[in-house]
Amino acid sequence: MSSKKYIYIVQVTRQLSIDILNEFSDQGAEIHLITGIVESNYKALDPKIKVTSFIKHNSTSTVKRLFTWSLFTVFSFFYVLFSSKKKELILVTTPPFILFIGLFFKKVRNQNYHLIVWDLYPDVLINFGALKESSFIIRRWKKLNTSCFNNAATIFTLGKHLASAIEKYTKKEVIIIPNWVNSDFLKPISKTENSFAIQHHLTDKLVVMYSGNLGMTHDIESIVDTAEILKNNPQIHFVIIGDGVKKVKIDQSVKEKNLKNVLLLPYQDKEVLPYSLSCADIGIVTLSQGAESISVPSKTYYMMAVGSAILALSSTESELGILIEKHHCGRVFDKPDVQKIADFILYLSQNNAELTKFKENSRKASFNYTPKNAKLYYKYICNK
Repeated sequence: MSSKKYIYIVQVTRQLSIDILNEFSDQGAEIHLITGIVESNYKALDPKIKVTSFIKHNSTSTVKRLFTWSLFTVFSFFYVLFSSKKKELILVTTPPFILFIGLFFKKVRNQNYHLIVWDLYPDVLINFGALKESSFIIRRWKKLNTSCFNNAATIFTLGKHLASAIEKYTKKEVIIIPNWVNSDFLKPISKTENSFAIQHHLTDKLVVMYSGNLGMTHDIESIVDTAEILKNNPQIHFVIIGDGVKKVKIDQSVKEKNLKNVLLLPYQDKEVLPYSLSCADIGIVTLSQGAESISVPSKTYYMMAVGSAILALSSTESELGILIEKHHCGRVFDKPDVQKIADFILYLSQNNAELTKFKENSRKASFNYTPKNAKLYYKYICNK
């Protein structure tokens, strides 16, 4: 049993973090969570884990995103400042400024910290044109990144591409632990027995679904344009579930195009999630060009678990593209050619055997990515 003490900081505590935290608690480690909100689905946070809540993340606009990121980072800094220096820090890069806390306390009082990099900044900002690589902010941020990564006790990330991007900042080992999903909580459910499908009159439709963040790295516009091409096909229906900076824009586009074949919904409660996701015959996962090496969409594993064919809007060379090709569970479109995407959806609607093959492969692949991965974080951190 571990006698070490940790402070785990992440602004949005979703199931991956909950699984990691619970593993530490199960092993007898004292671990304290600093967060903005806890969002569980198949398993709750161990009640033995102390939780301190600060400001929630707000992704509805760039200004609100930056404000809540910054305020959470400041509050977390002062919390660590008045905590024991014997507690090691586990820092998840949400918000992206949080890793600077690790560097500060390592330099000031030699406090160990571990980094979990699920999104890499400032690379995201550069790749999407938010800031120029030559700008003072980016140059300074990159220098800080080099110091942050070099001084970390351990560095974790989700895939080879993201690891390669991190290795531009450091020569330290980057440990790759893929995302995971609980395939008992999320599993195929027949539409005729699916309360979500029944409620929204989707039992006799081929459902094409996007469920997740409507953020700047997600090509939701191509989904709407594809729906417009297929709007006269009564057998195909699109469902877009989520929230984010693009929500208002997408809502306006659907109304302007008068798309009766598109259903827009907010995030679903965790009790509804197994039914909403399993309603999808085809699950859309987006990763805009430029984000291939600095982001890995976790929703891919959710769609696999419920047995959806995966339609990926991403580079074939991305982590996402490689995953789909490896398991033969869908199709990757590295350019937003909406006519080709529409043709693929139409093809699957008319070829049930091909659709079934993709769906079966998807479900089978999900068993390779299980909550057992959470144990690896404990193994590597506690052995330091």
